[in-house]
Amino acid sequence: MANSFLTDDMITLEALSVFQNNLVAAKHTDRKFEGLFGNPSGGGSNKGATIRIRKPNQYTVRTGATYSASDVVDEYTSLTIDQQIGVDTFVTSADMTLSLASFSNQIIKPQVALLANYVDAYVLQNTYQATANTVGTPGTMPTALSTYLQAGAVLDQYACPRDGQRAMILGPQMQANIVDGLKGLFNQPNKVSDQYTSGEMGKSVAGFNWDMDQNIYAHTVGPLGGTPLVNGANQGASTAVTSLITDGWTASAANRLKKGDVFTIANVYAVNPVSKNSTGNLQQFVVTADTNSDASGNATIPIYPSILASGAQKTVSAAPADNAAITVLGAANTLTAQGLTWHTSAVALAFAELQKPNGVDLASTKTDKQLGISMRFVRWFDGDNDRFKARFDVLFGMKVVRPEWACRIASSVA
Repeated sequence: MANSFLTDDMITLEALSVFQNNLVAAKHTDRKFEGLFGNPSGGGSNKGATIRIRKPNQYTVRTGATYSASDVVDEYTSLTIDQQIGVDTFVTSADMTLSLASFSNQIIKPQVALLANYVDAYVLQNTYQATANTVGTPGTMPTALSTYLQAGAVLDQYACPRDGQRAMILGPQMQANIVDGLKGLFNQPNKVSDQYTSGEMGKSVAGFNWDMDQNIYAHTVGPLGGTPLVNGANQGASTAVTSLITDGWTASAANRLKKGDVFTIANVYAVNPVSKNSTGNLQQFVVTADTNSDASGNATIPIYPSILASGAQKTVSAAPADNAAITVLGAANTLTAQGLTWHTSAVALAFAELQKPNGVDLASTKTDKQLGISMRFVRWFDGDNDRFKARFDVLFGMKVVRPEWACRIASSVA
């Protein structure tokens, strides 16, 4: 029987349920910051609001009995609620007489699923572009579990907790290949059965909570060119540098490096964040903005992590030498799917309530108090065209708080 009393709150709560059920990557993020953005009731939304997130302080170990205090350096990053997204449509009076189930299937589900996919895609894009750690070979599909275990080993090297909160997010083809690759290996019979039945890795395998997300990004390596070298010694020897001065590139080339490209520098090794000793692996750096070369082949590359070869915030074993070779991961213009693993606390995501407007036909803002997800539904009459207009809106922000607790898994796109 048709429901003649479909209300704005019923619609919003149903849309909120559909939205959170369609999230994948976003479910593996740190959500504890949402309560810090306040409530917009009484005027205004939280769009543009920013909070500072403090990072753990780092210290050095004294040897011997003589007191030697470490400098206390407070490090912060910022999380800003700056992404308002929505889906707009027309809703007729006849639509509003449908049962909630029919209204959900015909109108809510196809629209709100788009919002959930957008949030997932936004999280995945921003996470990979902020992450330097990478395993696998660009353009080559991993087929062995060892590639994914290497990603876990990278997290271990950066003292990432092993507490059941490591997510592994793969694209459809990556998941299909690893499930097929494991079919002949020893595994718990129930997990093998589940993989065979569902075609999925399962939620907890090899230290990761696995999920498939069709929204993983494919990164295209920059056009590169030339023989890039470090230009000038002692960059980051005693003061952290977030831009590396280089030369040897092809002259006057736009976007020689793309945001998200990863490279290493000869004889510049990563260090354990606790002991500050070299891990024996070259430190990987991610390019944080598209970079051009000038008429002489020079380029100043914005990078993460910063280069610092001394002190409690030390990131590398030694500052790069002048003319040290730079090696970019992947051949020029290689298209590489970006699988990802990260610890929940590495990526922060927050939703905020939008103000419920007055003077419209229907309006409702609802927040799931347990999950912190908020959504707004508004309907108003368009007298010029004799129809109702409606919109669903979501307001959110995200930040990769601890990129060292994330790792990219390079792959082919198919």
